[in-house]
Amino acid sequence: MVNEFTGARSSLYKQALKEYPEARLDDIKIMKEYLDPKKGEKILEVGAGSGFFSSFIADFIGKEGKLIVSDPSKEQLDEVNELNKENIKVVQQGADSLNLSENSIDSIWSFGAMHHVFEKEKSFKNFHKVLKRGGKLIIGDVFSGSKLAQHFDTQVAKYCITGHEVAFWTHEYAESLCYLTGFEKPKFFIINQKWKFKTKKDIGIFLYKIHAMTKTNPEECLRGAEKILGVKKKGNLFELNWPMQIISTRKI
Repeated sequence: MVNEFTGARSSLYKQALKEYPEARLDDIKIMKEYLDPKKGEKILEVGAGSGFFSSFIADFIGKEGKLIVSDPSKEQLDEVNELNKENIKVVQQGADSLNLSENSIDSIWSFGAMHHVFEKEKSFKNFHKVLKRGGKLIIGDVFSGSKLAQHFDTQVAKYCITGHEVAFWTHEYAESLCYLTGFEKPKFFIINQKWKFKTKKDIGIFLYKIHAMTKTNPEECLRGAEKILGVKKKGNLFELNWPMQIISTRKI
């Protein structure tokens, strides 16, 4: 798993989430719906970054459960350690280098991270190894040909401080991976969630920071996102479309 999240890339990412803590609340609703974490479960979060989902998942599974939070970036994981939750264990490992106990995990959750992973088959074999039989694998990510893929390829790849060399998903490839690594045929769900902000200007600032688009400015970040993804005012908030898909499958 490529570790791009160091230095300025990591710092700006964490700033974005701290300064706009309510922008991505739709993402939490999606996690709750598709992962459906239960009290006492042992869950693995892959590519967790600075722990945007981690605190919520840990609360859902309670003290009886265990959340293993994994990411290749130590700088990102420092934020997770600062949560000081007894039911969270942090491991500095990418999806393609996981080294956990076999048949020990009830569910795996990954959101917006697996397009950074080039060794997906190796990763899926790792997932199969650690999951219990019938265990869930839930991945939310970017698919080729989508407006979001276009945004990343025309905006983020051009302006991000680290670039954005990635491998987006197709249904066909996801199905092949599942077939080859011992998972059920996956189901796909379109999740056109909204990222929400008090002002339109905030959208540009958030995107500038969360993607470390330091080769341009927040105004250009807003312009590109509004043109490609679309921004709409609803009530007192401005909503940025963020169209992703869920891959849902189980270990056979």
